[in-house]
Amino acid sequence: MKLSIHGRKMTLTDAIRKYAEEKISKVEKFNDSIIKIDANLAASKLKTGNAHVTEILAYLSGSTLKATATESDLYASIDKAVDIMENQLKKHKEKRSRAKVQDDTRKKSYSFDYIVEPEEKFSNEKKLVRVYLPLKPMEISEAILQLESLNRVFFAFTNTETGKMAVVYKRKDGDYGVIED
Repeated sequence: MKLSIHGRKMTLTDAIRKYAEEKISKVEKFNDSIIKIDANLAASKLKTGNAHVTEILAYLSGSTLKATATESDLYASIDKAVDIMENQLKKHKEKRSRAKVQDDTRKKSYSFDYIVEPEEKFSNEKKLVRVYLPLKPMEISEAILQLESLNRVFFAFTNTETGKMAVVYKRKDGDYGVIED
């Protein structure tokens, strides 16, 4: 993780730089996808008096988080901004892990390949056909209707009763067969 600290309208002493580096480097443990952190320390005059503003920008893979704190004391400003950044990093990590779990369950689909024999007598090339299962789970009766409407030899689907992959096929005697995982 790269860390850069800049000062605006103030001189950064070694003590201030060291304190900021120690505090800000601790946020790395809350999220391991941090690429770079920029910290801007500034002194400003407000109507209420002098104030110190600390702004921390954390660049993560795919997003950017910002924490800003304004206090009368520079060290308190740094502490408050670091606390805000820690909370944001925790929330971001939790949100990403929750989204990944939902993505895995939502995008769970099966695909398989089978080879089709050529129809022409003179061609020896076999065709590879890729079949994707529908994302919507269905009952066996609905899968049989899909098999008939698509005019296929077999139809793969996700069974609503078991939640597993199943295949419906038409047998030679005219009945239907089901193969389940």
